[in-house]
Amino acid sequence: MATYTEFPIHGVMGSAIMAVLQALAMALLGVILTRQGIIDMPTKKIMSNLSMKVLIPCLLFSNLLACPQGGPDQDPALCPDFWAVLSSAYPFLILPFIWVGTGLLLGWLSARLFGPKDLRGLVMSACAFGNSTGLPIVLFEAISGAGVASKDIDPQILSRLLLSMLSVYQIIYPMLQWSLGQWLLTPKSELKATEDDPESQSDSNDEQENQAKCNASCLWELAGAIFTPPVVAILVATVIGAIHPLRGLLIDLGDYTNDAIFSWFFSAIAKVGKAAVPVNMLVLGAGLANIPKLSEIHWPTTIAVVVVKMFIYPAIAFGFVAFMLHFGIVAWMIPYAHQRESMVIVACLLAATPTANNLAVMAELAGGPRSKQALSGMIFIMYCVAPFSLTAWITAVASLSKSADCGAGHSCR
Repeated sequence: MATYTEFPIHGVMGSAIMAVLQALAMALLGVILTRQGIIDMPTKKIMSNLSMKVLIPCLLFSNLLACPQGGPDQDPALCPDFWAVLSSAYPFLILPFIWVGTGLLLGWLSARLFGPKDLRGLVMSACAFGNSTGLPIVLFEAISGAGVASKDIDPQILSRLLLSMLSVYQIIYPMLQWSLGQWLLTPKSELKATEDDPESQSDSNDEQENQAKCNASCLWELAGAIFTPPVVAILVATVIGAIHPLRGLLIDLGDYTNDAIFSWFFSAIAKVGKAAVPVNMLVLGAGLANIPKLSEIHWPTTIAVVVVKMFIYPAIAFGFVAFMLHFGIVAWMIPYAHQRESMVIVACLLAATPTANNLAVMAELAGGPRSKQALSGMIFIMYCVAPFSLTAWITAVASLSKSADCGAGHSCR
């Protein structure tokens, strides 16, 4: 078993740089295609819908259920039981509350010190809700293939572990983003005006009837926002994976010869899912191609949010995970070293990503053009900083993850 000192920092940093450069190269292509007019607004919208509603759900679904098909001589450890995989991911049902709560607290402090009153909810949202789907998927795929993690873990197993943990995180996280985030982005003056306006209280019967209709409509919209296609794909995959015979219809779990009755269907889903990473990065690049006017950016607020989201927040998350590793809490929760290593990578990097892109859409719908403009400026500056900050955090997190063997009685010195 390799020990902590056998992974020199320059080797880890080189792998981290390679992982970030892979993501940047795809995003840069999106910028170029947008500048040349090949990707325009309608095309970008189609690509965004395709990524969110088809490609990412296919990727998450196939990775949760995937099993290498290497023939009868394949090591069964390459295709573990579905519940064995999820047993390492259950902490990610709790983690969204911890990470979002931390971001909200830091955002509240930043807003009190640097943000205008009308943007405080936006600042809190920008600090609390990071990119938890597209960019992490790209980073985890790159990390799996770039040798950032321990050499003892097969890249296919590592990729599956990372994405399964991300999938479990996605069960709870969207509920917080689309409920709490929506509330924070709605100007409180607007809410108060609706409550206090005498004209709005004049026709009480009509108002109550309209409110009842609105409540039903809003609940339906909220359910649709929470149960997004990726979340539905995760839930469906969980049900199928939990029922061994049902999973066996899609994947050959016997002699691994890929001759299950519906293996052709599962293979098609997996191949479609592989397009999620490049398409998502092209969309990200297209979004960054339109540089906001520097004069329209509120720089004190923007700089405060960028520093908090890209440096302070990840540092707190890093310290929290390191504390749990040091005192054996992670080893108590997750018995196997390679699962602990994956847990450290996912937990820390989810706190290190820039603000979620779809938050800008939420800001425009709830808070108007000024909110979208402010948030777009923050996200743009974050992605300018991301190549440097993510490289540093991947390097630090990869080094920290190697110490996950400590809980199993291995030396970290």
